[in-house]
Amino acid sequence: MRGLTHAALLGSVPFGLAQHHYGPPRGGPRQGTKTWSGHGWGSSSTATSGSDSSTGSSDSGSQSCNMITSEDIESAGNNTLFTRWRPHSHFLAPAGWMNDPCAPIYDPKRDVYHLFYQWHPQHINWGNISWGYATSKDMITWEDYNGWENSEALALGPTGYGNYNGLGIFSGTGQPVNMQGEEDGTLLLFYTSVAHLPTNWQIEYQPFTETQSLAYSTDGGKTWEEYEGNPVINTTTNLAPMNWNVTGFRDPFFEPWPAMDQILGMHEPHYYSVFGSGIKGVGPRMPLWSAPASDLTDWTFQGALWEPAANTSLGPIISTATYGFNFEVSGFFSLPDSDGNLHYYINMGTEGNNLTFHPSNHWALWNEGIVSRRENGSAEFTPVAGGAADWGLSYALTSFNDTKNNRRVQWAWAPEDLVGDSGLFSAKQQGFQGSLALPRELFVHETKGVMNVNGSVSYSREATLEQNQDGTFKATTLGIKPLADVVEGLVADASHKNFDVGTVSSSKVIQQEGSAHMELKASITSATGACGLIVGASPDMTEYTTISYQPTNNTIIVDRSMSSTIEGFNNASVTGYFHPYTIRQHDGSSKQEAINMDVFVDGSLVEIYINERFALATRIYPSMECSTGFGVYVEDGAEATFEGVEAWMGTLNVWPSRPLDSSSPLIWDTAAETNNYTWWSGN
Repeated sequence: MRGLTHAALLGSVPFGLAQHHYGPPRGGPRQGTKTWSGHGWGSSSTATSGSDSSTGSSDSGSQSCNMITSEDIESAGNNTLFTRWRPHSHFLAPAGWMNDPCAPIYDPKRDVYHLFYQWHPQHINWGNISWGYATSKDMITWEDYNGWENSEALALGPTGYGNYNGLGIFSGTGQPVNMQGEEDGTLLLFYTSVAHLPTNWQIEYQPFTETQSLAYSTDGGKTWEEYEGNPVINTTTNLAPMNWNVTGFRDPFFEPWPAMDQILGMHEPHYYSVFGSGIKGVGPRMPLWSAPASDLTDWTFQGALWEPAANTSLGPIISTATYGFNFEVSGFFSLPDSDGNLHYYINMGTEGNNLTFHPSNHWALWNEGIVSRRENGSAEFTPVAGGAADWGLSYALTSFNDTKNNRRVQWAWAPEDLVGDSGLFSAKQQGFQGSLALPRELFVHETKGVMNVNGSVSYSREATLEQNQDGTFKATTLGIKPLADVVEGLVADASHKNFDVGTVSSSKVIQQEGSAHMELKASITSATGACGLIVGASPDMTEYTTISYQPTNNTIIVDRSMSSTIEGFNNASVTGYFHPYTIRQHDGSSKQEAINMDVFVDGSLVEIYINERFALATRIYPSMECSTGFGVYVEDGAEATFEGVEAWMGTLNVWPSRPLDSSSPLIWDTAAETNNYTWWSGN
């Protein structure tokens, strides 16, 4: 039982600190095509009661168990592995490098959703950042703007060095209004225009590197024009925030915010914008600007909405993370609870964390807080709860008010997880990097009857607590879940199966042949130890990934040590914090809430949602196409009860007008095009 014991032991190590490696997993056979029952794993779908309720595809008959090696990948040509691990049920560029989602908009005049993204078409690395673009009627299926080939989907791009937007169109947001705040069919974009590179929070900031500009369309997004008065925010070094010794000043997030109008005593409606920024040696900052709705070209600095000290945290780092040294892609929103009371939230991308259990220097966080007015008239955010918006690799969050469905929808960038070849292993062979996570609904999550056992809930600072007369609490936190209507569309034609697992005392593969594009759900109603789900399993268990709840430290561990035999992909464990609530029952007893896992596998992308208040995105790159089996995981010596185990295999391809292979020829930029490769790497 080397493989299973290894995974279980690593799961018991606090914060998953035992696995910071990449390359072949340690333990287990390497025969590759042999079906076997080693490692003590229960196997085959006949061990459970499964009912097929649909006719969708589970990739049956097309799954090869021939291993691909790192040497095979390195010797392969450009784009030859384009479809091997590529998601098809997610939003992603037709090809090339992509990062931040930008300007999600619902256009009520035309009943169309618009979504942009940071893009470097026909390249596999960051550089010459532009905006790609797609539209949708339902956020389920999407159509590329102007076509999918080469750079056809390009909406906005840099205009050349020497111009205010000459070296980049960095992140931003959008609204379905004209510059007078009127809904007349105009679509308005607010973005960071970049004149100088490089820029980084760790290096000296060159004044006027980043300014803020507008672009608009009056024909529903068919054509886009830059505002002739750009840039609309172009502060001098004598004015804040440029006199702060800034770490950066980018990524405008703008919306009307009536609650802020009230706090600041505005006499007419205003739009507000926050930015990612910081002060070197002091800490990250969230500058706040305002403009009257009647003139969205006239922006006024309102001070810093929030001023945390460098590398501090709201509470325990394991549950609330750290603010790092610089903010990017900041945002704000207010949401009502069930009683109609408003809750104020901010989100931000933090830089400079580099924690042992989160070995990335980027992290997407949220905080809830109290917003008040300072003596000088500016607004101040004081956090009261917080945590990670995504405990995995998703970053660069943005959100928008989906007025069609009266909900707050969040988009997040899900980068690849390549560590070999300086982070570019397999990139040119795949011909693209990055996608977006599923669209997620944000809401006020309320749980009544919570017992604050040993002060553990209040200590975590992930929720605010309101005490009741009986000594229990109502716990309030930020809720997050994939959009229900989008999920319904993704699985509508998938092959659906239910599995009667019940109480088990060992791990079990419940279906050997699943799909590389699927959803898996389960409810764990009781457990005496670590337990969860298995995905990406090969028939011989050479490859598999476990997703487990660890009761010893209230963490979710995604153990990737056996995810792939290929050197060059990141096989380190991923750790997130999840504290199940203990709930007072009607008879006066107490019981821990069930752990409801909802897992999506789409090519290399794995997304995990738990109890509508936990999200984690990660990547796995199995060496075999047949590594699609799934099951339940229980650590040695424990038992767990699984209910409601369901799988939907063969989720929808959401790009009906693209071929599965939508790759484009890759281009390498010259030294002249990149200022001798100082602006970007050129590949």
